[in-house]
Amino acid sequence: MTIRAPHVLLVNDDGPPSDSSPYVLELKIMERHQLHYYPIRDNFQGTHPETQKCWSHQRRPLCTERGEIGEWLLVDGTPSTCTNVGLFTGDALFQTEHPIDLVVSGPNFGRNTGAAFSISSGTLGGALAGSLSGVRSIAISFCHFKKAPPTLDQRESPPLTKEAFAHYAGIANRYSAKLCAQLWNAWDEDTQVQAYSINVPICESLQRPEVHWTKVWSSQHVQLYPLPSMPDVPTRVEPLGVHPKEDDDEDPCGPYLAFRPNLARAMCPADPEPGTDV
Repeated sequence: MTIRAPHVLLVNDDGPPSDSSPYVLELKIMERHQLHYYPIRDNFQGTHPETQKCWSHQRRPLCTERGEIGEWLLVDGTPSTCTNVGLFTGDALFQTEHPIDLVVSGPNFGRNTGAAFSISSGTLGGALAGSLSGVRSIAISFCHFKKAPPTLDQRESPPLTKEAFAHYAGIANRYSAKLCAQLWNAWDEDTQVQAYSINVPICESLQRPEVHWTKVWSSQHVQLYPLPSMPDVPTRVEPLGVHPKEDDDEDPCGPYLAFRPNLARAMCPADPEPGTDV
């Protein structure tokens, strides 16, 4: 029996193709389904700087001579907002009638493992918004390693070069697309499942990939907004990019609560539980 390819809504937390969103275009190509894309307006770059119509508030026909393969719709909102717009407003925007079968959220630039990261993740939020709307959904996240990425023979390895990183990211996209297809084809047997979360490590082990069915590690948050008086915290903690001005005749501004979390507890369990996603 031939299984019909789903009509996929692709959303993303890092924006359309750019240096800060390097995966989404290749995943779109790998999926090879009819896709719409509703990313947040963030970190986007025009690929054709000679024209202002690269990103525009007006629609225009695709320019295949430039290699354009699809239309990207930018939404100033969270991935869950993008999912809702795509599911319930997309047909009105495009004057079409294409009910969405599957929401794919990602690939995220960074992993989403453990409960603390997962419930805070915009990427998982995009997938959960789909499942809460009665549409099957999959979140995809790519795990990065700043140092000592995993290797096939457990040897010490330096950080990946830019070329190696791009190579393994391409492999990750191919396998992610295959996993999405397999999950979709088997979904009728998993009637209690509303959403899946896929985490893919960008490292040498992708040359011999293994798929592990896991549960979410029960990680916890610690203090996210330290006070200046706490140990190892600068005397004056300020939000990034904010430099308030103070007049000489005014009282000095009070301390700022800035987002300066210590994520070690949420990333690296001291005693990892077998069968979890860390």
